[in-house]
Amino acid sequence: MFPAAARKGILCVTLVVGACSFDPPKGSSGSGGAGAGTGNTTGIGNFGGTTSGQGGNGNSGAGQGTQCAAVPKSSSKLPPDMLIVLDASGSMNQGPDNMNCTGTTGCGAMSKWAQVTTAINTVVAQTDTTVNWGLKLFADMGGMCGVAPNTVSVNIGTGTSGPIAAAIAGRTDANGNLTGGSSTPTRAAEAAAVTYLGLQTDPNPKFIVLATDGQPNCTAGCSGQNGCQADDTPGAVGAVTMAHMAGIPTFVVGISAGGAPEMALNMMAVEGGYPQVGQPTQYYPVSSTAQFEAVLQTLIGMATTCTYSVPEPPTNDGTTSRGKIAITGTDTNGNKIDIAPNDPANGWTYTDTNMTSIVLHGSACDQVTAGTITTVTIIFNCIVP
Repeated sequence: MFPAAARKGILCVTLVVGACSFDPPKGSSGSGGAGAGTGNTTGIGNFGGTTSGQGGNGNSGAGQGTQCAAVPKSSSKLPPDMLIVLDASGSMNQGPDNMNCTGTTGCGAMSKWAQVTTAINTVVAQTDTTVNWGLKLFADMGGMCGVAPNTVSVNIGTGTSGPIAAAIAGRTDANGNLTGGSSTPTRAAEAAAVTYLGLQTDPNPKFIVLATDGQPNCTAGCSGQNGCQADDTPGAVGAVTMAHMAGIPTFVVGISAGGAPEMALNMMAVEGGYPQVGQPTQYYPVSSTAQFEAVLQTLIGMATTCTYSVPEPPTNDGTTSRGKIAITGTDTNGNKIDIAPNDPANGWTYTDTNMTSIVLHGSACDQVTAGTITTVTIIFNCIVP
């Protein structure tokens, strides 16, 4: 048995490369039970490779029986789960000027629906290996205000560009018009999106992209077409607020939504947690395919900054765990930057009780976003018995 002073060592595993350091540092040499190794004054030896064993007690040369090997672990930023909640109301068949096209059932390839869905298909196809996309249309369940409470058109996941394109095509006629246009049940759609995302068990950060062109209607308990056209701005804003309180921010995109709907969109954008700053509107306005593509790329950048997966511990004998880690960053000059634990202001915290991912906050996240920190390292603290 080693004395108590011999029981402390630190095993480190980085996100990109494996490395191992010890505290206290190496001292006198000793021999390992399974092979030669370099010990230290407290009896903790270096971890050998395939032919050399773990170093033994530096004083007695006795080997250790417990292996706590330094195994390189890879990790990366977690892709965000982004659920597009897309307005499928009848006004989406209007042109970007919010006018009906004379003599047709819709504006076809120039309709808001065609412009927006083309952008969605393009951006999702470009990013479906780095973003977990999903799609919910509203209304989507019978009647002008029907919203399925916890289901979506396309489930969140990687490689979903094909299913999303198919779901959009299923609501688009040969001329590019939306089929089955509804009212605008924004409140119910937002609430259903939160319910659905809350059922997803992965640790990835979750966001709603709410894209709509009109004033929220379909008030709670409305009956009949006339009653359902009443303004439901308070209900929609309240649903976005509840989503944010549940840890699911909402990006609000307004599709050619000038005039009266702007007040509702601005309020929802603020409550969603990611409003525009220093712009005439708090929501993200779009009126063309190119504009919506640019906005989606901006939102992706905002959603994929500072959440990292925590890999499996390098040992399974209790000497390492996800609950005993430290986080450091490395700058462009190779200097190490310690990132404070359990610090929701400027350090890092776990994202959930399973400790499978961490998120950087405040100045730590800002340094990653700015490129000051180029590599984030997870260190597994290892107690050697």
